[in-house]
Amino acid sequence: MKKHIEIMIVFSIFLMLIPCISFINKNEMQTTDITQSDTVKILFTKKDKVEEISMEDYMIGAVLAQMPAEFEEEALKCQAVLTHTYILRRQITAQNNPDKSLKGADISDDSSLYQSYFTKEQAKKFYGDDYENAYKKIASAVKEVKNKILIYDNEPIIVAFHAISSGSTESAENMWGEKIPYLISVDSSWDLKNDSFEKTTAFTDDELSARLASAFPEEKFAELKETSLKIEKTSDCGSVLSIKINDQTLTGTEFANALSLPSPCFTVGCKNDTYTIKTKGYGHLVGMSQYGANYMAKDGKNYAEILNHYFPETNLKDS
Repeated sequence: MKKHIEIMIVFSIFLMLIPCISFINKNEMQTTDITQSDTVKILFTKKDKVEEISMEDYMIGAVLAQMPAEFEEEALKCQAVLTHTYILRRQITAQNNPDKSLKGADISDDSSLYQSYFTKEQAKKFYGDDYENAYKKIASAVKEVKNKILIYDNEPIIVAFHAISSGSTESAENMWGEKIPYLISVDSSWDLKNDSFEKTTAFTDDELSARLASAFPEEKFAELKETSLKIEKTSDCGSVLSIKINDQTLTGTEFANALSLPSPCFTVGCKNDTYTIKTKGYGHLVGMSQYGANYMAKDGKNYAEILNHYFPETNLKDS
């Protein structure tokens, strides 16, 4: 269980670095004919080869890579719907604005740019002896919702999810500077029950200076003192929107990325040349909290109710 949770957290933190901004372009959805695509084309970068697999197999591989198989079936269904929605939006985008580097594919296996996905070989290596049970459970969940996508204004939504919220999810407007009607702050207080909800990290002034210099080589940060770090603005959910380091100002996400913090929701303290940073949540905090979805499923909510909670004003639709 621990291993499976770790990959979800790692992936979710990575999404804080690249939060699907490439799919917020207003010009990408010139065509919105939402029809079921039976296959997905993936560029495997090491082989430099495009392979085509069935939509159902793609959804299974993506959910295997993104959510622990131990999670409740209704939570797995949520992830499957988001996976399908994501790839369909990608296919429409690829049709409208082809990317030559993809060589005709919808996506590549580069998880720094596209949704994470496991081939069968990768899934077997990751899950080991648990693979057969994990595959069977996730395949069953996918089969139940394989034709469902989440839409807003008759378009596949911009998919966003993270591992654990800070108690409430964040808005895209706060985190990415883009107002998206269904990516707004909603309650996710279930996440407070998770053992990984909070994390404390300590840095000496030299360590902090080195991390900042590495992340921002073009900037020159003055010598750090106990009063050097000042959080200037936070969201209603507690996420840091701007932090001042002497005379330099960073966004909370930039600062969190530079220090590999779990999320941009943090507080800073300093004593005896050591900076103590307490964070809440894992990931960029926008969209669906995976742990929150799992807790809701345990409380008897079905996947439609969970998705409606985390993506208000959206609708499920057969593609």
